[in-house]
Amino acid sequence: MTKILFAYDGSEESRRALRYAARLGEGDSVIVLTVSNKLIEAPATAAFTEPGHEPEQLEDQLEPVREIMGDAGVEAEFISKIGNPAAEILDTAESRDVELIVVGRRGLHTVQRFLLGSIADRVVQHAPCDVLVVK
Repeated sequence: MTKILFAYDGSEESRRALRYAARLGEGDSVIVLTVSNKLIEAPATAAFTEPGHEPEQLEDQLEPVREIMGDAGVEAEFISKIGNPAAEILDTAESRDVELIVVGRRGLHTVQRFLLGSIADRVVQHAPCDVLVVK
């Protein structure tokens, strides 16, 4: 049985990668990882999340993932973490002894990639296993 880590952020690229992860995950163990990386202050509480990815919205975004995985017969484990997305993907892959990471790749322009870097690029460079990057 292969362990697959699918990093999901709700983007169009991530939704395309979802279909690959579901097909590859048939009969295997799939971990769906979401990572929030910013702090938003709310009254009386502090929730770590990206703008537009409040906990309720994130759960709504995960519904298609649950549905597509279920339709493919894949029982996925869902994990949410707080931190740097690339670092959390790599940490999870290593700590969970994952054999394949599936990520979507955003089409950043050359200048954006130079200034911001790419999560997919960092994961490919440092992953302890194979990585499938879906364009």
